[in-house]
Amino acid sequence: MKSFSIILVLMLVVGAACAVCGCTTEQTTTTPQVSEKPTLMVYCGAGIREPMEEIAGIYENKTGTLIKFTFGNSAALLSQMELVKQGDLYMPGATAYIEKAAEKGYVNSTEQVVYHIPVIAVARGNPKNVTCIEDLARDDLTVVVGDPTGPAIGKSTKKMLNKSGLWDAVSENAAATRATVNELVVDICMGTADASVIWYDLYVPDKMDLIEIPKNQNDIKVIPIGTLEFSENPIEAQKFADFVASDEGKAIFVKHGYIVYPDPKYEA
Repeated sequence: MKSFSIILVLMLVVGAACAVCGCTTEQTTTTPQVSEKPTLMVYCGAGIREPMEEIAGIYENKTGTLIKFTFGNSAALLSQMELVKQGDLYMPGATAYIEKAAEKGYVNSTEQVVYHIPVIAVARGNPKNVTCIEDLARDDLTVVVGDPTGPAIGKSTKKMLNKSGLWDAVSENAAATRATVNELVVDICMGTADASVIWYDLYVPDKMDLIEIPKNQNDIKVIPIGTLEFSENPIEAQKFADFVASDEGKAIFVKHGYIVYPDPKYEA
């Protein structure tokens, strides 16, 4: 009887274990793996943020590829890229920056997209009667300029004023230098500066007037986009660069006030 009881207990234990195992086996399911969407990281000049964010949104909807940006002045972006050696595309405010990146071996291919055209921005109604770049050296004006070692607008401003022999006078007269062109726009819109050199495409009609700079005095730039050597998604990076430089991509830039490349009016 005692041995029978032991056997019965053992049978019950084994049966319970089998039942548990059986239930576990029946309820185990395989979760289907969902492929991750490709993600591209773009180093992008701060001055072209609005059109590029719009283009990225359209591209994401079309392809499912996610576009992430790091915005800043073109020189700082190049320094960051050099430090981390990561990312997929570089879109600075002028070709000089991407040429420098190419010299370092960071760029695979480039596309020319639109122009960056320097203009003088003044307060709405032009109360100080600014008419030309020579006026930027006037003592009665509060002038702000882009940092000549940083953003593309700063380098263009210095080069342009050097051609006219005005850089020393203007830089000494400047109330401040700014790290990005966006800050220059804010200065004019807020009335903290009387005049500055900005890009034509950043014109704010209800806050400022623009004075065009003659072509022979100007320093017109072309905005490029380039794919990077250390991209982990080189094929996807090239597809996005092609889209930015396509008619559809350029149409977004036109909507934001840009002039597309090429245009004989702005070529040498």
